[in-house]
Amino acid sequence: MYDFYLDGILLPVAPEQMKMSIANQNSTYVLIDQGEINLLKRAGLTEIEFECLLPQSKYPFAVYVGGFKPAAYYLQHLEQLKVSRKPFQFIVSRVMPSGKVLFSNNLKVSLEDYTISEEAGNGFDVMVKIRLKQYRDYGTQTVQLTQNESGETLMGVASSRAAEGAPEPSVERRATWGQ
Repeated sequence: MYDFYLDGILLPVAPEQMKMSIANQNSTYVLIDQGEINLLKRAGLTEIEFECLLPQSKYPFAVYVGGFKPAAYYLQHLEQLKVSRKPFQFIVSRVMPSGKVLFSNNLKVSLEDYTISEEAGNGFDVMVKIRLKQYRDYGTQTVQLTQNESGETLMGVASSRAAEGAPEPSVERRATWGQ
């Protein structure tokens, strides 16, 4: 059994497939008389894609925590995740029918985009293709330089600020067409 959680909300029907792309940011260089080399760097951000069914009717194969909720409930939550511009937890839990836990994914992610599809073959149900990207926390630090009695420069962290505490950029636009 697979359980998919977006920001703590269980999807009623687990997607049939999920793709996770884990890319590197390696660089390749050509050296004189030594051929090509590959400079290994840290892994890039993981990207996740899947398509899920959002039922408009209660199905026996679907899982409803707290009772049935129509597709609009999940679509409103997706919209809120998109407009909030905040990262959230994405969890996939894998459990065998015997109850044996296989493994799980638990990533902090951003909702990159989603596409809503409605087809006559699905009746009134809605299909949503979702693309997520791993989010890594970051922040800024202010460094203070001082000199000791022997003239050596010393460096120390004066303050730190998480990215969530950073001020929003101020952008003001006014239409001036035809004025």
